[in-house]
Amino acid sequence: VHIFADKPPDAAFGAFVARFDPGRRRFRSTTDNVARLAFRLGHIAPAAPLSFELDGQKLEQVPWPAMGGDVFLERKDGAWRLAARPEPSFKGPHRYGPFKHAFKNRVVLVYGTKGTPEENAWSFAKARYDAETFWYRGNASLDVVADTDFDPSAESDRNVIVYGSADTNAAWAPLLGSSPAQVRRGEVRIGARAFAGNDLACLFLRPRPGSDRASVGAVSGSGLAGMRLSDRLPYFVSGVGFPDVIVIGPETLTSGPEGVRAAGFFGLDWSVEEGEFAWTS
Repeated sequence: VHIFADKPPDAAFGAFVARFDPGRRRFRSTTDNVARLAFRLGHIAPAAPLSFELDGQKLEQVPWPAMGGDVFLERKDGAWRLAARPEPSFKGPHRYGPFKHAFKNRVVLVYGTKGTPEENAWSFAKARYDAETFWYRGNASLDVVADTDFDPSAESDRNVIVYGSADTNAAWAPLLGSSPAQVRRGEVRIGARAFAGNDLACLFLRPRPGSDRASVGAVSGSGLAGMRLSDRLPYFVSGVGFPDVIVIGPETLTSGPEGVRAAGFFGLDWSVEEGEFAWTS
């Protein structure tokens, strides 16, 4: 069974319990925080129809899949129904988040060279620091590449971390140009919400264009002060869980959570509108 979380839970993919009655060809299950299910049928003879009972709701006489394979169900408006195979562009076990999952799939770290000398120096130093931290903590070697040497069309199933902002990193436009989360000098924008200032740090995760499984992570700031503020975000430390998106101001250094401007999870379609976010202004 594959399960797809309905809302961002403490655990990655919600809870699911199922039993199968071979005599009645019936699945009975209860779910918690689950939006979609995929039942694999390899252990069942492809003969009579199946039946499902999910959270007390019955689906009878479900036909065997025409091409074999899986039966997909989704919960819509509180009720379960048959569904088509989910598009790989949606969130799922193959690519879900949160931010820390950006450091998977042979990730490459891309630092910016299009900013001021100080911004470029920060970007290179931060990418190198993250690579060395990952080496020390995880015994893994990460590629560190300048934006001018990075080819967005090559090795499209590798994850990428982009350091800087839309104004300072040439890899931003091809990888994050269509993202609802945008960081520029003086502003961080998440969907329709804008946060002004050059001292804001932002981490976020998005699907990589052209790939069904790779992601792009941004370690960014709305100015040099915001970029340096991101140095204080310990995303490699065990037990520290950042969501899909977080925006913080310098107040976090003295008052903790009061400095968080926004935090949340994109929806199953990776949109802001279908996601869950907390805003402080």
